Amino acid sequence: MNAKNHRMIRMAGLAALAAAILLFGAVTRGAPEIAHAQENGEQHDTISVNAQGIVSVEPDVAYIHFAVEARGKTANEAQRSAAEIFAGVEKVLLETFKAAPRDIQTTGFSVYPEYNYTEREGRVLVGYVAAHSVRVTWRNLQEVGRLLDAVAAAGANRVDGVTFGTEKTDQYELEALQKAMAAAEAKAKVLAAAAKREVAGVLHIAQGSVTSIPLYVEKARVAYDLAASGSAPETSIQAGQIEIRATVSVVFKMR
Repeated sequence: MNAKNHRMIRMAGLAALAAAILLFGAVTRGAPEIAHAQENGEQHDTISVNAQGIVSVEPDVAYIHFAVEARGKTANEAQRSAAEIFAGVEKVLLETFKAAPRDIQTTGFSVYPEYNYTEREGRVLVGYVAAHSVRVTWRNLQEVGRLLDAVAAAGANRVDGVTFGTEKTDQYELEALQKAMAAAEAKAKVLAAAAKREVAGVLHIAQGSVTSIPLYVEKARVAYDLAASGSAPETSIQAGQIEIRATVSVVFKMR
């Protein structure tokens, strides 16, 4: 074989190799597009549902909000008076009801001027008001009413409300989530049956909000003189129930 024929054969081989490389590149570039098309096709065989689970439980803790308000001609006088009254209230909580110091929390303290308005004199300063607001965490729900009466008799002259809650929130949240998932599966099965299909599994789960809805006893005023004299009936507080709600979004696969 002469040199010219050898060069022609070699060039033909290189051309064939180049064509094979180009063909392989085209095939590999096309593969993801085929897979993507298959994935898109599978998305048409899914069901997306939202569901909620609700757990109703008995509360096991009460948060009692009340305050001591005292008046004086000066800010210092009002503040001293409030401190003296609150010392008596705190003594009742610690000694009579055996409340833990950590469960008695000051939520606000303020001293502000008090004015009287008349057409003749306009705004006239009549003194100062000191307010010491407290939150008490109380777990003996049977004694909430008795505790309110006792602190009122000791000098607490404002009750801002009672909130009932639970200290087992994590446990009840899990139960609510289980109910939410069961509700989601039930919805998906109904929808799949309507399409003459069956649920084949879960593809995606997204947890939504988990909320605890406490019961709240509205703000009230406690009359010190009635509570102290014993002429008023004992305060009755009903705890009721708490709702723990959880939501989920689930994507199911159909077959």
